[in-house]
Amino acid sequence: MQVFLYINLVEETAYQQPVVVQVRQAFPALGILDMDARSDELLQHYALRLLQEAEQAVVCIKADDATGQLNNLMPLLEELFQERLQRLVLLQGQHPRLQRIFAARPQVLFKVVEEEQVVEELKDFLINTPV
Repeated sequence: MQVFLYINLVEETAYQQPVVVQVRQAFPALGILDMDARSDELLQHYALRLLQEAEQAVVCIKADDATGQLNNLMPLLEELFQERLQRLVLLQGQHPRLQRIFAARPQVLFKVVEEEQVVEELKDFLINTPV
């Protein structure tokens, strides 16, 4: 199973995320879940299970300097830190703490990207990473 998990930690009121819409259009068969900083525990648990069961997973985290606590995100981050080669983490925006966290874990494939780069990075990863 291939999945795309989009986590929006930026405080905004938009219900539909443009990146998620673009990914759905480009990869209609891909399992997609999007959540935000206010997502409840059940959705977070579902996201964790999705990551654990996926053969390939791309996680895109949208964050900025104003993004506060990451406590709700820690179970997902801990799962990403596991040594599995079929995972890619994309950071959309600048968040120094997240950048330091991932830089300290060379086993995690991590890139900082702009919104318009997400679909291309996803495509490259899914095509070029053996399952």
